[in-house]
Amino acid sequence: MIRMEEKRYFGISGIVCLFSIFINGIAGQTTANQQALHTHLFTSYDAGEKPYCGGAVNVTLDLALRQVIDLDEPQQILRANVWVRLKWQDCRLTWTPSSFGGISNFIVPYKYIWIPDLTLYDSVSDDFVGLKEYRPNIYSDGTVYYNFPSVLESICAVDVEKFPYDEQTCKLLFGSWAYHGLDMDLQYKNPQGDLSSAVTNVEWTYISLKAERHVLYYGCCPEPYPDVTYYLKLKRKPQFYLINLIVPSMLITVMAALGYYLPVESGEKVSLQITVMLSLAVFQLLVADKLPPSADATPIIATYFNFSLFLVGLACVMAVVVIAIHYQGNRRMPDWLYSIGVLKLSYITCVHIENRPSADDRKTTADLFAVKSQNHKVSPAIKTKSNLTLLDLEPVVTAEKKNNEQKDPVDAAPKRVNQDDWRKLALIVDRLAFYLFMIVGVVGTSIIFSKFGM
Repeated sequence: MIRMEEKRYFGISGIVCLFSIFINGIAGQTTANQQALHTHLFTSYDAGEKPYCGGAVNVTLDLALRQVIDLDEPQQILRANVWVRLKWQDCRLTWTPSSFGGISNFIVPYKYIWIPDLTLYDSVSDDFVGLKEYRPNIYSDGTVYYNFPSVLESICAVDVEKFPYDEQTCKLLFGSWAYHGLDMDLQYKNPQGDLSSAVTNVEWTYISLKAERHVLYYGCCPEPYPDVTYYLKLKRKPQFYLINLIVPSMLITVMAALGYYLPVESGEKVSLQITVMLSLAVFQLLVADKLPPSADATPIIATYFNFSLFLVGLACVMAVVVIAIHYQGNRRMPDWLYSIGVLKLSYITCVHIENRPSADDRKTTADLFAVKSQNHKVSPAIKTKSNLTLLDLEPVVTAEKKNNEQKDPVDAAPKRVNQDDWRKLALIVDRLAFYLFMIVGVVGTSIIFSKFGM
């Protein structure tokens, strides 16, 4: 029994050994074929020389957007993660697959072969990240595929006129810096770039990535220089700015209208308007930090903040005017001003006021107070007594006090009428300013926001 198990063990071990020898032989043969192919291709190959195969080298470019990392509006710089896909033909890198164990493609480090000097013309970084860091794939017919990721930093002209409902188009211009079009011809693979693998951005929506080819002539050289330009179109997501910037600023502006309902005696009408102005100024600074200092077009939202500041500033001025009218004191109001400013404007502004008493009514009121005051005069006989005690003087003092109190209303009656006239005028002017504030505010805001296309 033991001998049977030993035989089985040695049989399995032998099979494993034979299989290992077979696998190692194949691997060794593959490695030998690769080494032979490497020797065949690169013995006399110079990676610094462009392949000359009877004309210009046709380089095909395809671009896939992975993610927009950031669009810095004040600096006008786009940072994007992209996948660059290059394809060209190198006649020096050809072989017969059957002569090298059926190897049809070969991956080598980039330094072994010639790589097109693809350049991002409007780059703000020192070099093209990834161009000389990855491994190209070579096929037996000499076709080279070189795919690598890169982080591009390019100038992007930003138009913030309709911020935060704006759309931006950033240009990514690629071309050769050393080779003109007669040596290297650059083409795009598809008229549309690849957005299928793009990662969603929290601030921007990807609209399109279109490719165009241009042939330009520069002042330095008579030869043509082809380039491929990708136009990345982005649309901003406005929800964040709508909730955190526009809506609060509109509510703050509406709060300025509440100042018209504050009575003048509260002493807070001007304070409220100044507080609203300071709040709007803070929001305007937040917007200014986000936008570039462009002189080409004024952002609509900046126009709205300036309009709101003007509106609140006007409300502040009107509050000062109303307070000044309210505290005119005892000065009599001219009849023409009372007729126009109080009587007529009260109907226009729907302010109900009581008409001031006529001259006859004021005279009757004064006579009435005069008659009442006579009833409280002290008898002269009391004044002539010399031997009065303190107890006897108490009725005299009380009578004199009441006499003075009755004299004041007689003199104060026309003063109160004058003060009431100015208060009525202040109330009417305040109501008229409120109506103008609302009309100008609603119409102006509607016109400004209509420019957003809302």
